[in-house]
Amino acid sequence: MKITSDVFHAYLKCPTKCWLRATGELSAGNDYPEWVKEQNASYRVAEIERLVAKLANDEVALSPAMKNAQAAKWRLATSLALGLELDCCILETEIHAVEHTPSESANNLAEFIPIRFVFTNKLGNDQKLLLGFDSFLLSKALGCEINIGKIIHGNGSATTSVKTSILAGEVQNHIKNIVTLLSCPAPPELVLNRHCAECEFRNRCHQIAKATDDLSLLSGMSEKERSGHRSKGIFTVTQLSYTFRPRRTRKRAKKPAKPHHVALQALAIRQNTVYIHGTPELPECESRVYLDVEGLPDRDFYYLIGALVVTKDRETFLSLWADTESDEVGIFVKFAEAISQLPDCRVFHFGNYDAIAMKRIAASLGAGPEQQLNAILQRSVNVLSLVYPHVYFPTYSNSLKAIVRHLGRDFVGFEKTGLDSIVWRMQWEKTGDSSFKTRLLEYNKADCIALMRLTDFITRRISMNIGKNSEDEITVNRTEDMKIIRPHWQLFAVKPFAIDDLRHVNKSAYFDYQRDKVFARTHPQFKIIHKRMTKKQIPPKPNKTTVLEAKICPGCLSRKLKRYNESSHDLVDLNFSKIGVKKCTTRYISWRYCCGKCGKSFRSEDRLPHPQRYGHGLASWCVYQNNVLGVNMSKVRKGLEEIFSLHLDTSPVERAMNRTAAFYETLYAEILKEIVASPVIHIDETTVRMRKQQGYVWVLTTMDKVYYFYRPTRETDFLREMLASFRGVLVSDFYTGYDSLPCAQQKCLVHFIRDIDDDLLRNPFDEELKSLTEAFGRMLKAIVNTIDRFGLKRRHLNRHMKEVEGFLKCQTAAVFTSELANKYKKRFEKHGPKMFTFIAHNGVPWNNNNAEHAIKRFVKYRRENDGRYSERTVKVYLVLASIFETCEFNNVNVLQFLLSKEKSLHGLLRMGVRKSKSFASAKKEN
Repeated sequence: MKITSDVFHAYLKCPTKCWLRATGELSAGNDYPEWVKEQNASYRVAEIERLVAKLANDEVALSPAMKNAQAAKWRLATSLALGLELDCCILETEIHAVEHTPSESANNLAEFIPIRFVFTNKLGNDQKLLLGFDSFLLSKALGCEINIGKIIHGNGSATTSVKTSILAGEVQNHIKNIVTLLSCPAPPELVLNRHCAECEFRNRCHQIAKATDDLSLLSGMSEKERSGHRSKGIFTVTQLSYTFRPRRTRKRAKKPAKPHHVALQALAIRQNTVYIHGTPELPECESRVYLDVEGLPDRDFYYLIGALVVTKDRETFLSLWADTESDEVGIFVKFAEAISQLPDCRVFHFGNYDAIAMKRIAASLGAGPEQQLNAILQRSVNVLSLVYPHVYFPTYSNSLKAIVRHLGRDFVGFEKTGLDSIVWRMQWEKTGDSSFKTRLLEYNKADCIALMRLTDFITRRISMNIGKNSEDEITVNRTEDMKIIRPHWQLFAVKPFAIDDLRHVNKSAYFDYQRDKVFARTHPQFKIIHKRMTKKQIPPKPNKTTVLEAKICPGCLSRKLKRYNESSHDLVDLNFSKIGVKKCTTRYISWRYCCGKCGKSFRSEDRLPHPQRYGHGLASWCVYQNNVLGVNMSKVRKGLEEIFSLHLDTSPVERAMNRTAAFYETLYAEILKEIVASPVIHIDETTVRMRKQQGYVWVLTTMDKVYYFYRPTRETDFLREMLASFRGVLVSDFYTGYDSLPCAQQKCLVHFIRDIDDDLLRNPFDEELKSLTEAFGRMLKAIVNTIDRFGLKRRHLNRHMKEVEGFLKCQTAAVFTSELANKYKKRFEKHGPKMFTFIAHNGVPWNNNNAEHAIKRFVKYRRENDGRYSERTVKVYLVLASIFETCEFNNVNVLQFLLSKEKSLHGLLRMGVRKSKSFASAKKEN
């Protein structure tokens, strides 16, 4: 097995390309790689001649032997061929040049610096790794380490020094991967990537991918997304197309996301249909300019501006050409002057390249032209940013050429790509052949016309008609017309009907309607059942009567009172005892009085216009059943009816909930105050779906207190004010919103353990990730054993501090080739110290279990009520949940606490057989 520098370079671009090149596969159908090869070869020859000209003849050697290289007299060796035989492969390379600096004394070794020549001005990481490959073979041939290498590149023969010793580990890992790849007789799994446009095997791979309908055909899909779909059994574009589900955007969303749905793109391809998702809008104007700028990205040089100007009465095309880089500013000034004269103008471009060009040039201009270009930028419209989230063409990519090919097959000029335009410009600069300039001008104009055709299609077809058009044979559909799957809480909601008659027929099929209206007429027994069910409810007789009389006038204290206008009301309540619960109805009788001395009129009972009908015991029963036991309110009312013969509507029960929440508002505020004063706070959040929007429920906890509250968004700015006086440690998950808070933080290690363990289970052969996980597990196990033995005490945990610091330093300095290992390396770099804050403090847990346990209460309640909340009802529930969860944290019977009418934190803790000493006072002990 032979691995050459060409094979190594191919692997850096694509494993498939590496395998094809190593097996001698013939390439065809792409001239760009050959042109790049020629450019590199000619540049290499020219640069070697330049370096040789500076040295004497005896100081230059052509491919010298490396046997006695330390004692050699040459200072520059060219075309140095090296070979190295390893255990299972042969490594070969031809180093472009080697710079040799002989040692001045016998004790020192001579210095060797490998050199590579690259014709481009900008360097990529693959060029540095190629130099690392050369350095690796040279170091093995010389028997000494090569620390530095050079890359000479670009028009100015710029020299970039590279520390090749740092790259040695990565180079060896790549060599191992190449050996594994080439040891298999079959080619690797084909995955198209961005390098395909520059690859000599482009047509071959694209044909295979299209034949297998591979997911990598969709250029907008990342490798991570592709892996996620494959893990679900989705391997083809056709399979992916069946996964799209249209969803409504939240009406009250402040910044609705505009993602690109690859599943919808796949659906458009399968059905050969253009899909409109959302509402794409192009601004209306009198003058439209369709702009396309051509340039050489490697030199940041913009040499051609094409602008198709369309007004009401005519179309004109403006073409501005720059022969040299000194002419670049001039063509942009002319462009700005021409466009600034147009009335009510909009400039349309496709992608960011044109806008970036104008911004760069504007920064180097004077005040007048700069203002003109900035004004054009403000009136510019990026059509791609409109197409990307809203318009899905049946194409594998959103490139302008792919889209326009679909819009009109008669459209010519799109066989070539942007890479071809780079070749034409470079050939024109080299030869001066006018045919290359003509091709570039035609190519640029074709792009402008294509952009005009695309914008016209969006304006005409999307705003006017949907469906298939006889003129262009293109079908357009909207995703909003597709059947939207209703959420689970709406499965039994009233179905909207398009025709009134069908709605009336469907209404007659309801279960209750049939039993009461239909079956009762055909089956006599149903009449008896119906009468029993609709029996008039008789108010309960009072068990007790309380007469409220007045003896003296509250104004003048006179006893000369005249009684009249008797009134009464009943209060239904539940009385709790050790042996059971009993319904009790108390009738309160009162009169209105008139004072014979001062004439004041008053009532013996101080009551509201609509007196309270249900007592505290009954309200406590309803709240306890609903909020603590999780029984929904309809079942609570049914239980009251069947057990106590109490027939309650929805409104009285809701009022009882509201009264109870209002009763505990002071305790609710007191809990928050005590939590902020504590040395440790646990925090977590979860989503809640309202009737018309989505919000977030947050929870703050200590060891014995819980505080829930609602926020419409997940933004954490409010926490700065809420926790302004907090001076302790905040325990949280890895949500980045918490990082900005100015306090010590402990990240939940349980979250981290779940993440790294799940990734290792999904990738059992990732040795780097496995090694990292094992080291982390060993260290954490020792720390947990200490905690189990001595508790969360700093004096015992401090023994692990050096081990933790060494582990973090080792992981952040490690070089990984595994994507997952690098992912966790970054997490250690970012959050490492915050993951072990608990070691330096007393009583700080290493996990966020308190907050997660508290959030489970709401999650269980959410299962039954998600999507049916209003903001008011969720806030009422959270007040009660804060009280009840605090009771459970302190082992207090919630029902007994409700019946006691206690509303202070001191009283709550006293019921838990505890003093009201808060953890804030315990902070001094730490």
